[in-house]
Order: sequence, then structure tokens, then C-alpha cells
Amino acid sequence: MRVLRFEPSKTGAQKLLAEKLRAKKIAFLENQLLEGWEVDIFLPKYYLVVEVDGFYHLSTKQQERDLQKELRLRAAGYHVLRFTNSQVYQAGDKCVQEIKNLVEEHKLKLKQVEKAETTKTGWQKRLEEYNARLRMKEKKDHDSTRGQ
Repeated sequence: MRVLRFEPSKTGAQKLLAEKLRAKKIAFLENQLLEGWEVDIFLPKYYLVVEVDGFYHLSTKQQERDLQKELRLRAAGYHVLRFTNSQVYQAGDKCVQEIKNLVEEHKLKLKQVEKAETTKTGWQKRLEEYNARLRMKEKKDHDSTRGQ
């Protein structure tokens, strides 16, 4: 008995882009299912999806499917980046740089969030001061009722 297995298709351009990403030590997965759609390249750490569009993406029907796919992925919180085969073949390094820029932008946002979480804002400081005064008043009230 012969068993057929699903093998996701990888275009030459997708393979080339994957090689360039590996050379830059950028971690990614290929041909992953996300939100019911197969994506070409996925950088899970950054919620980044990279699609490499061949000539078949020029048809109206395929463009409609691509739009639905992109809308669904964006609604789920993924950032979607699209390149054509031509872009990858003619300017692959530029495509990789664009991916790296998004990764760096993501890292910067994470640092800003971490900094914001450790830096108390004005209202947080006032709330902390208020709670400290309230605890002191409650302690004073408790001590004065014990003394009676």
C-alpha cells in the first residue's frame, strides 16, 4: 500500500529567501498553517508572516484569496509582508533587510513596553502614596481603639 503525504510546495523564490534568512541567522518556520491558511515563511517570535507571490498571484481569484488570507492573519495579530518572486530574485538582500527592519522595530517596541512597565506613571505614584497614607491611618485607628 502506498501512502501519500502532503508536501507543501516551495517556490524557487521562497527557497532563495529562506536561504538568505538562514545565512543571517534569522529563525523562521516554512509552510506553516496559521488561522487555517498555509503561510510561506513564519517568524513566530515576531508574529511576522512573509508571503512570496509567484505569477499565479496575479489572477483576480487568487488576489481575492490572498486578501482574505491577509485580513484573517492581521485580525489574529500577525504582521504580513509580501514579496513577489521578482523582488526576491532581483533584490533578495533588500527583502531580507526589510524583514530585519520589522524584527528590529518589534524588538524596540518590546523594550519600550518593558520600560513603561517598570516606570511608574504619575497616577500610579499617586495611588501608591494614597495607599500608604490609608494603611498608616488604618494602623493609627487600630492602635487608638486598642488603647481604649
